[in-house]
Amino acid sequence: MRELLLEIEGFKNWAKTAIQSFGEWETEYLYWDRIYHYVNKLLEAIPIETWNSELLNEFLYILARDNECEIIIDTLIQYPNQLLSISKYAVSFSDHDARWQIAYGLGEINENEQEIKYILKKFLCDEKEYVRIRAYIAFEKKGFSV
Repeated sequence: MRELLLEIEGFKNWAKTAIQSFGEWETEYLYWDRIYHYVNKLLEAIPIETWNSELLNEFLYILARDNECEIIIDTLIQYPNQLLSISKYAVSFSDHDARWQIAYGLGEINENEQEIKYILKKFLCDEKEYVRIRAYIAFEKKGFSV
Protein backbone atom coordinates (compact mmCIF):
# COMPACT_ATOMS: atom_id res chain seq x y z
CA MET A 1 0.00 0.00 0.00
CA ARG A 2 1.59 3.16 -1.26
CA GLU A 3 0.15 5.44 1.46
CA LEU A 4 1.74 3.46 4.27
CA LEU A 5 5.09 3.38 2.49
CA LEU A 6 4.93 7.18 2.11
CA GLU A 7 4.14 7.61 5.81
CA ILE A 8 7.05 5.35 6.76
CA GLU A 9 9.31 7.37 4.48
CA GLY A 10 8.12 10.50 6.31
CA PHE A 11 8.99 8.88 9.63
CA LYS A 12 12.45 7.91 8.36
CA ASN A 13 13.10 11.45 7.15
CA TRP A 14 12.04 12.81 10.54
CA ALA A 15 14.20 10.20 12.33
CA LYS A 16 17.31 11.49 10.56
CA THR A 17 16.93 14.79 12.41
CA ALA A 18 15.43 13.50 15.67
CA ILE A 19 17.42 13.41 18.88
CA GLN A 20 17.86 9.69 19.55
CA SER A 21 19.68 9.98 22.84
CA PHE A 22 16.86 8.44 24.88
CA GLY A 23 15.06 5.10 24.58
CA GLU A 24 11.63 6.37 23.62
CA TRP A 25 12.69 8.86 20.93
CA GLU A 26 10.27 7.38 18.39
CA THR A 27 7.29 8.44 20.47
CA GLU A 28 8.09 12.09 19.71
CA TYR A 29 6.97 11.65 16.09
CA LEU A 30 3.82 13.69 15.51
CA TYR A 31 2.17 11.60 12.79
CA TRP A 32 1.84 8.14 14.28
CA ASP A 33 -1.93 8.40 13.83
CA ARG A 34 -1.47 8.38 10.05
CA ILE A 35 0.78 5.34 10.24
CA TYR A 36 -1.71 3.50 12.46
CA HIS A 37 -4.54 4.36 10.07
CA TYR A 38 -2.74 2.92 7.04
CA VAL A 39 -1.49 -0.11 8.97
CA ASN A 40 -5.07 -0.95 9.84
CA LYS A 41 -6.28 -0.45 6.27
CA LEU A 42 -3.46 -2.63 4.94
CA LEU A 43 -4.03 -5.48 7.39
CA GLU A 44 -7.75 -5.35 6.73
CA ALA A 45 -7.47 -5.45 2.95
CA ILE A 46 -4.37 -7.27 1.72
CA PRO A 47 -3.11 -10.72 2.81
CA ILE A 48 0.53 -10.63 3.89
CA GLU A 49 1.34 -13.51 1.55
CA THR A 50 0.80 -11.10 -1.35
CA TRP A 51 3.05 -8.31 0.00
CA ASN A 52 6.30 -7.63 -1.82
CA SER A 53 9.62 -7.65 0.05
CA GLU A 54 9.74 -3.84 0.29
CA LEU A 55 6.36 -3.69 2.03
CA LEU A 56 7.27 -6.57 4.36
CA ASN A 57 10.56 -4.96 5.36
CA GLU A 58 9.07 -1.50 5.82
CA PHE A 59 6.17 -2.87 7.85
CA LEU A 60 8.52 -4.77 10.15
CA TYR A 61 10.71 -1.65 10.40
CA ILE A 62 7.81 0.55 11.54
CA LEU A 63 6.56 -2.20 13.88
CA ALA A 64 10.01 -2.15 15.50
CA ARG A 65 9.92 1.64 15.84
CA ASP A 66 6.52 1.38 17.57
CA ASN A 67 8.07 -0.75 20.32
CA GLU A 68 7.13 1.63 23.14
CA CYS A 69 3.45 2.20 22.37
CA GLU A 70 2.88 -1.23 20.76
CA ILE A 71 -0.16 -0.03 18.80
CA ILE A 72 0.87 -1.86 15.62
CA ILE A 73 1.35 -5.22 17.36
CA ASP A 74 -2.01 -4.75 19.10
CA THR A 75 -3.56 -4.16 15.68
CA LEU A 76 -1.83 -7.24 14.27
CA ILE A 77 -3.24 -9.34 17.12
CA GLN A 78 -6.72 -8.36 15.89
CA TYR A 79 -5.83 -10.09 12.60
CA PRO A 80 -4.48 -13.46 13.80
CA ASN A 81 -3.97 -14.93 10.33
CA GLN A 82 -2.00 -11.86 9.29
CA LEU A 83 0.12 -12.06 12.46
CA LEU A 84 0.83 -15.72 11.86
CA SER A 85 1.79 -14.98 8.25
CA ILE A 86 4.17 -12.13 9.06
CA SER A 87 5.76 -14.08 11.90
CA LYS A 88 7.39 -16.37 9.32
CA TYR A 89 9.26 -13.37 7.92
CA ALA A 90 9.89 -11.71 11.28
CA VAL A 91 11.93 -14.65 12.61
CA SER A 92 14.84 -13.59 10.41
CA PHE A 93 14.22 -9.83 10.40
CA SER A 94 17.27 -7.84 11.47
CA ASP A 95 15.64 -5.64 14.13
CA HIS A 96 15.01 -7.44 17.41
CA ASP A 97 12.36 -4.86 18.38
CA ALA A 98 10.17 -6.35 15.64
CA ARG A 99 11.01 -9.94 16.60
CA TRP A 100 10.13 -9.67 20.28
CA GLN A 101 6.80 -8.00 19.50
CA ILE A 102 5.87 -10.74 17.05
CA ALA A 103 6.85 -13.40 19.61
CA TYR A 104 4.65 -11.64 22.18
CA GLY A 105 1.78 -11.40 19.69
CA LEU A 106 1.88 -15.12 18.94
CA GLY A 107 1.10 -15.77 22.59
CA GLU A 108 -2.06 -13.69 22.26
CA ILE A 109 -3.74 -15.51 19.37
CA ASN A 110 -5.52 -18.84 19.04
CA GLU A 111 -5.09 -19.82 15.43
CA ASN A 112 -2.99 -22.74 14.19
CA GLU A 113 -1.45 -23.84 17.49
CA GLN A 114 1.11 -26.17 15.90
CA GLU A 115 2.36 -23.42 13.60
CA ILE A 116 2.53 -20.96 16.51
CA LYS A 117 4.55 -23.50 18.51
CA TYR A 118 6.92 -24.09 15.59
CA ILE A 119 7.57 -20.36 15.10
CA LEU A 120 7.91 -19.65 18.82
CA LYS A 121 10.56 -22.38 19.03
CA LYS A 122 12.55 -20.42 16.45
CA PHE A 123 12.22 -17.27 18.55
CA LEU A 124 13.40 -19.26 21.59
CA CYS A 125 16.74 -19.64 19.78
CA ASP A 126 17.07 -15.94 18.92
CA GLU A 127 20.45 -14.27 19.41
CA LYS A 128 18.85 -11.52 21.54
CA GLU A 129 17.96 -12.44 25.10
CA TYR A 130 14.87 -10.20 25.21
CA VAL A 131 13.40 -11.93 22.15
CA ARG A 132 14.00 -15.30 23.82
CA ILE A 133 12.35 -14.08 27.04
CA ARG A 134 9.25 -12.80 25.21
CA ALA A 135 9.06 -16.03 23.20
CA TYR A 136 9.33 -18.08 26.39
CA ILE A 137 6.54 -16.08 28.04
CA ALA A 138 4.34 -16.62 24.95
CA PHE A 139 5.30 -20.32 24.87
CA GLU A 140 4.24 -20.75 28.49
CA LYS A 141 1.06 -18.72 28.02
CA LYS A 142 0.05 -21.08 25.21
CA GLY A 143 0.71 -24.05 27.52
CA PHE A 144 3.30 -25.56 25.19
CA SER A 145 5.96 -27.91 26.50
CA VAL A 146 9.51 -27.79 25.21
